[in-house]
Amino acid sequence: MAKSDDHPLRDKIGEILSYLVSIATIVGIPVALYGYFQTKQEDRINRTYDYYKQYHDGQLPLDVNMLVKAWNEKSDAVKQLLAKQDYDGLSKLQAALVQDAGINAALARVLVFYDGVGTCVANWLCDGDTAYNLLHFQAYQITSAYGGYLTDNQTLGTPFARGIFTVAHLPEPKAWWRLF
Repeated sequence: MAKSDDHPLRDKIGEILSYLVSIATIVGIPVALYGYFQTKQEDRINRTYDYYKQYHDGQLPLDVNMLVKAWNEKSDAVKQLLAKQDYDGLSKLQAALVQDAGINAALARVLVFYDGVGTCVANWLCDGDTAYNLLHFQAYQITSAYGGYLTDNQTLGTPFARGIFTVAHLPEPKAWWRLF
């Protein structure tokens, strides 16, 4: 008779184990998805940080500074053109600045870099919030100074200067504490 009493106990243990496996599966799926998406987010952040390191390891900070300095030297002329709302004259001033070989080369290097970053962010391969925090200000400075020239020279269907506009117009990241 001991064997017949043993069978219901095994059935009960089997049933309990079956419930535990079901609960573990139900809880495990969201945990696994969270881990997957967290890993993907970390990859995007790391890829963006790699661009940031590339920016600072090379000539680019000096190029941006040279471009901003050249623009700031023309601030009086810019103010006069803006006061008259002479946007055509502003574009001509920008084009005249870019005629300088050093300025042109610096702008080309900056645009090539930001075309890579912008494409990366636009295709969700890089993190937009991280790109904003690390690379937005410099892109904004360049588009503010040379945006008319860049827009005038864009050709439909080509990626010329899209990246710098993408990064310059990234929305400011929302801080987690602002959610409450």
